[in-house]
Amino acid sequence: DVYIHGLVRDAHGKKMSKHVGNTVDPFQLFDKYGADATRWYLLYTSPAWSPTKFDEDGLIEVMSKFFGTLKNVYNFFVLYSNQDEIEPDKLDVPYGSRPELDRWILSKYNRLIAEVTEEMDRYDHMKAVRKIQNFVTEDLSNWYIRRARRRFWGEELNDDKKSVYATTYEVLVGVSKMIAPFAPFLSDEMYQNLTGEESVHLAFFPEADMSLVDEKTEERMDLVRTLVALGRGTREKERIKVRQPLNSVLVDGKYEAVIGDLTPLIKEELNIKNVNFENDLDGYMNFTLKPNFKVAGPVLGKNIKAFGAALAKEEPGAFVARLDADGKTVLDMNGEPVEITREMVDVRIDAKEGFAVAMENNVFTILDTTVTPELAGEGLARELVSKVQQMRKQNNYEMMDNIRIYIDADDDVKAAVEAHREYIMNETLAVSIEYRACESTSDLNGHKTGIDVERV
Repeated sequence: DVYIHGLVRDAHGKKMSKHVGNTVDPFQLFDKYGADATRWYLLYTSPAWSPTKFDEDGLIEVMSKFFGTLKNVYNFFVLYSNQDEIEPDKLDVPYGSRPELDRWILSKYNRLIAEVTEEMDRYDHMKAVRKIQNFVTEDLSNWYIRRARRRFWGEELNDDKKSVYATTYEVLVGVSKMIAPFAPFLSDEMYQNLTGEESVHLAFFPEADMSLVDEKTEERMDLVRTLVALGRGTREKERIKVRQPLNSVLVDGKYEAVIGDLTPLIKEELNIKNVNFENDLDGYMNFTLKPNFKVAGPVLGKNIKAFGAALAKEEPGAFVARLDADGKTVLDMNGEPVEITREMVDVRIDAKEGFAVAMENNVFTILDTTVTPELAGEGLARELVSKVQQMRKQNNYEMMDNIRIYIDADDDVKAAVEAHREYIMNETLAVSIEYRACESTSDLNGHKTGIDVERV
């Protein structure tokens, strides 16, 4: 079967014409961005059977977001596997003994294979490449590798380290096979380097092992990711840096049985001291109930005003709890019982003083935004670590190089350094921290601070 795509138009939807001057030279694009990225973008931007709006900015985004991310993951894996002088394809780590994070990414990976195969069987290559791109950028890079990176750093090649190598290797080889029809050059280079085999184009397309798709593991980890995203969004809205520790986040108590043992992960991701599961949230936030006119209007028609009046009589917190429990409830409107679904109600939440709330698809977090002097000091220490790490990178120091840190700071920063001296030195591989005049100056949360580093 052969599918021929529709017209390729410019970014504004106009037909490309030499007379208008809105054409592009594909060979220039290949030279500038590579054939793989150009192919991937054309597949990603629209279905094959629709006219394609070609926008070079979109191609640049694909280059950065997908190809840049995939290369970073690949290079990270190669760097550490070469450093440890291991052959990841020889590692035999039973699936059942792998940590939950590894089982989660393998579940996501095998689900991806099944979904991509299904999309390709019906010639919807746009959905196929979008699913692969989302998996690589969000699941593999932004969560799995970021959460697992310290496991690569461990000095001992224990079962945990073997597992992270074996898992990452399996996924990278599989991804190289999956992208081969769309990005034939990068996929072949990755596959050859990872496996030592002749070509990815002589390999079979991967087949999903549905026995490795674990619904419970995915539910748990995806819920944690949602809570973390909400908490980070709240920090951004409140203009509180992630490096600034906070005291606590409140989470709906109904999730404690599902993710209670994953609270250390939430603490680390949100940089908070405590995760509190709370069954009675009325003391921290106010609910406002209004009809969702877009959904409720067509269903209720002339009863829409009565719906608004009925909502006004409800106790908001209890009403939302009823909706969340069953996805629907019954309200009395003009003497008649009417079934109301969750989608028919616009639930708005405002946090009370000292807290900030974020909500998405009935999942919410309530962040304690109060920064105590102790928390502020820890925040300064973390900012200092970040600045020192940047300076290490700018100076082209090797990853394991030891350094000396020199600081010229006010009393608040000095107090933070002394309180967290061991943490700062461990994170930066520093053998000493000394106070003296410095050439470089940085801003640490409003504190002008001199910082110099020197390789030992």
